[in-house]
Amino acid sequence: MTNSSPRLGASGDPAISRRRFLIAGGITVAGLAVVAINPFDSGDSNYFAPTLSGAGPFPDPTKHTFDVVIKSGRVMDPETGFDEIADVGIDGATITGISAPSSGESSLRGRSIIDARGLVVAPGFIDILSYAPNPYGIWFKVADGVTTNLGLHGIQSRAADFFSTYGSSAQRPPTHYGGAFSNPWTRSQLGLGVDDASSTKQIDALVATCDEDLRKGYVAVDFEPEYTPGVRYDEIKALAEVAKNHNVPATFHARYSDDMSPGTNAEALAEVLQIAQETKAQVHVEHIISTGGTFTMAQSLKTLNSARNDGISVTACMYPYNYWATYLASARFNDGWQERFHISYKDLAIVGTGERLNASTFAKYKKQNSLCAAFAIPESDVREALQTPWVMLGSDAILEPGNKNHPRSTGCFARGVGRYVREEKVLDLMPALAKATILPAQLTEKGAPIMRQKGRMQKGADADVTIFDPKTLLDLSTVENPGVESKGVKYVLISGQVVRNPNGNQTSVRPGLPVTRQKASV
Repeated sequence: MTNSSPRLGASGDPAISRRRFLIAGGITVAGLAVVAINPFDSGDSNYFAPTLSGAGPFPDPTKHTFDVVIKSGRVMDPETGFDEIADVGIDGATITGISAPSSGESSLRGRSIIDARGLVVAPGFIDILSYAPNPYGIWFKVADGVTTNLGLHGIQSRAADFFSTYGSSAQRPPTHYGGAFSNPWTRSQLGLGVDDASSTKQIDALVATCDEDLRKGYVAVDFEPEYTPGVRYDEIKALAEVAKNHNVPATFHARYSDDMSPGTNAEALAEVLQIAQETKAQVHVEHIISTGGTFTMAQSLKTLNSARNDGISVTACMYPYNYWATYLASARFNDGWQERFHISYKDLAIVGTGERLNASTFAKYKKQNSLCAAFAIPESDVREALQTPWVMLGSDAILEPGNKNHPRSTGCFARGVGRYVREEKVLDLMPALAKATILPAQLTEKGAPIMRQKGRMQKGADADVTIFDPKTLLDLSTVENPGVESKGVKYVLISGQVVRNPNGNQTSVRPGLPVTRQKASV
């Protein structure tokens, strides 16, 4: 990762001095401008700490007792590059103090102390590509370090119903939660089949529904033309214009997922970029390693990077696995799937058992519409996407009761921030954290102001914090058993409340707030 700082957050000891930030006034992460640090924001002794622009004033740490103090952890903020052994002070739902006693700053006092020696203190992970926070799967997200669960792959309900359901005391999740208008689901509510083209009247109805759902709180517009091949360009463009009007991203499970004509990754990305050019909407390519980039990752990333250099607002996300999963009755397994995805029956495995398929069992499970994992992603694609600074993490799953899900539903973040940093050494810890924190926050914060306080370890930021052991952080779930918690996440704080501690998830603590287009308050 190229940066003006000599070394941005390698997985060893902290290497970025606070005085470098005092001189440089901040850095640039992943090609995105960040707010320069104002070292004299409060006049107190911890003035070197990164501070959210416009936040404050903050208490004098020499006189103040914080509600919670996270003591002596390696505090890492991917937006500014701050990487120090420090204390973090929290009052209510806000980070109000960051102090590095090892550099002569005041050691913070707190009514409650969390000993973070030997641990990384990071912004809470943001899963942008999840689904509704069902009360079973959401706790596996917490164990994977997630503090904000955003269903930007589309929610299968109207916005008012979604927020009413999860805002109730019975369904309130531990994590913050939000969602996106789902083009495929809404089409189905109008009676449109996956192969049906919409009429002008139906497009008008979709536009009206989308506009209302964004006004009611959804923070993106989701398209899935691979699963709805009948959707035409004019329908997508009309809805992307609604996204632009509301300043939220248009997210795409793109139309094609392979390198074989007709219908290639290049054509899929061209459609997404044309939408961006014509509507000026912010666009996001979902799970590029399985849609839009498989087998052509270098060229696909080059295409998107060139568009970024030309001023188009485009990003992508990925789950760090070399296999995808979907239902056998879906369009992905239409005739010709072996050629399109360069695989055969033996490369397919039933989720939950790991049973490998043959022609006979494929036909049987297709009738049952079983969830199937396809080992069809080159490992080189995974690594290349991870090493691209503007590609962020997104799970594309949440575990349902019965555990019939891709392991990404429970291990996406521990795998991306743990396994691929420490064991595979594909990238350093700071850029890996950026993929789980600041990049998803920046993707969504234009349309959802609450996200401007998330994804950051800064004074004034929301106290959504993930504390993990960098030596042990690891995904443990598998195709055979997706329902296994990740290892190494020691504490998770959401709105300043401890939702997970070394004894496990605290299931009675559910401070999650809605992420909407309005600024939420605790």
